[in-house]
Amino acid sequence: MDLKIDDLKISEYAKNILHELGLTEVSDLEGHDYISLTQKFPFKRHYIASIIQELNAAGYLLPPENAVTIYDVPMSQRLLHILERNYIFYLSQLSLCSKEEHARMRNLGERTMRELEEICKAYGIELHSVQSIKENLAPYELPFHSIHYEGLYRYRITTFDELNNLTTHNLHMICQKDYNDTMKIYHALIENGISFQPWEDRYLFEVFSRKDVKTLSRRYRIYTIAQLRSCAEIFIDSMPPSIIPKVKTFLAE
Repeated sequence: MDLKIDDLKISEYAKNILHELGLTEVSDLEGHDYISLTQKFPFKRHYIASIIQELNAAGYLLPPENAVTIYDVPMSQRLLHILERNYIFYLSQLSLCSKEEHARMRNLGERTMRELEEICKAYGIELHSVQSIKENLAPYELPFHSIHYEGLYRYRITTFDELNNLTTHNLHMICQKDYNDTMKIYHALIENGISFQPWEDRYLFEVFSRKDVKTLSRRYRIYTIAQLRSCAEIFIDSMPPSIIPKVKTFLAE
């Protein structure tokens, strides 16, 4: 029987973060390291950084293989502290952030930015801008906001066709877990012919009408099919009469 994450001698905080990443069993950690976890949950690197030492101490998370740490590279103390403060410990992590995101790092002035670019060039690390993504997607008039393009960058989405590589859960992460934004962009992408990859669950907006989804999510805080299936029949019977038959028909399938 596989050991559960809940059975590990780590903090409840760390367990909750791992659950949020979709990791519930110790075997789920196999093949993962700091960088891969950062990619799996790209918008909360500080959460990942806070549990890295716990998992390392417990022997369940190995360092990236053949990765170059920021401590292996000659650089100014200023740049080193900036990278540490942003939880960037391996050079390969630098490519996960766009040029715009690097430029927003506190105290990263023009001189330090040049130093960073020189290090990246020396180690074959390419830094790109999100502007090219905006330009590639502009003809489709999709309802993406500026912050969403940063997410697309981290998921290595640079062209319209590459949007087919996403799951709706990926899209939810790109939308920083804003359910309404996710639903809006999901329908816009579907209307433009994008097909999402399957994942272990589905969001309500993948199955039900927008009107019904708004009722279920706002009034009952139900967002996924798994949550809906966990509802007791008496709870479902308390829903608006217009929704009950649709929910019961779907659950009976």
